[in-house]
Amino acid sequence: MKKFFLYSSLFVAALGMNACFTACDDDDNKESSNDYDSFQAEVLATYVDDVVIPTYKSLADAAAALAEDCEDLSSQEKVAKACDDWKEARKYWERSEAFLFGAASDYNIDPHIDSWPLDLSELAEVLAKGTIESMIESGTAGQGLLGFHAVEYIIFKEGSTGDASNRVKDVADITEAEAVFAAAVSADMRDQCFRLEAAWAGLENVSAEKQKALEEAELEPTLNYGELLKNAGLEGNVKYKTQAAAFEEIIANGAADIANEVGNTKISDPMKSHQWSDVESPHSWNSVTDFVDNIVSVRNAYYGTLDGTRSKNSVSAHIASLDKNLDQDIQDAIAKAIAALEAMPRPFRNYIYADTDAASKALIQAAVDACNDLVDELDEATEAINK
Repeated sequence: MKKFFLYSSLFVAALGMNACFTACDDDDNKESSNDYDSFQAEVLATYVDDVVIPTYKSLADAAAALAEDCEDLSSQEKVAKACDDWKEARKYWERSEAFLFGAASDYNIDPHIDSWPLDLSELAEVLAKGTIESMIESGTAGQGLLGFHAVEYIIFKEGSTGDASNRVKDVADITEAEAVFAAAVSADMRDQCFRLEAAWAGLENVSAEKQKALEEAELEPTLNYGELLKNAGLEGNVKYKTQAAAFEEIIANGAADIANEVGNTKISDPMKSHQWSDVESPHSWNSVTDFVDNIVSVRNAYYGTLDGTRSKNSVSAHIASLDKNLDQDIQDAIAKAIAALEAMPRPFRNYIYADTDAASKALIQAAVDACNDLVDELDEATEAINK
């Protein structure tokens, strides 16, 4: 996502709270605030266990596969596999953006692995000097040199024309310096994705391989975000003192934020600037897929599943218990936003210019409007949980 700012620092007080949840006995954990509700606790557990953790596990596994690919880009077949695995990792990242609060923001993982546009002038300098590995190790590599879009630039074809079904760069066009760069950046991205999984599932609940990688990179998470959210409203939870605060985080700071960003930043910014570099995922021509997956992440978060069905212990069910009509309106808005985004012309980077035909512009504006309608419905849900 287009972020060149720093997120808030870790909630220091939550460190002690996390220790309490891991060290206190069951009786202590049963102490709760006055508005604690067992059904809401089940909804929060479903959200964490059935949506957030499996999404981050899939992301971590796909990022590991991509990093392994990028260790050797010596043949056309290997470059093609790297492109496929980039898209796979990208899918799970975009489907996690409805829960960018927590570890993704506190540890600056979002801007670290998903900032754009690339700093192409600095990239040329770094490639010439061959310094990316030392810069990553020392923490001096800027966000414009890291993450998904840096790897994308190396392995996908450049330019706005060509076969949409084959964006794989010719292996002969990847220099040795670029291959080394892709290997270093993808390994760094892999470790950041491992950190996301561990931060929500608990370090002890990820594979030994991931634990070792995090230890070597000194990226072990200091909080268990899954436990913090699931235990919202319990005594001592200074991050989520009430369950309503947890639901506000999920709906307002998660789902509504990404729906707003898709419509009013990811799509609208390049339509205003007419600059292809403002487009997300411009080299892979994956932009519209990114946008759709972002709203799929909203649907998953709201439905409590990854397959489009609606869990009985979902955020949707909780909102329905407060206002059945509002819940249906949100479900409808999600479906309409996904459909409108799917209908956008592709590749998006070729339709951002002033001379774009009126029919294409209308489809793009319809997608923006549908995202904004979804934001409005989600804002109403935030109001409902705080009444």
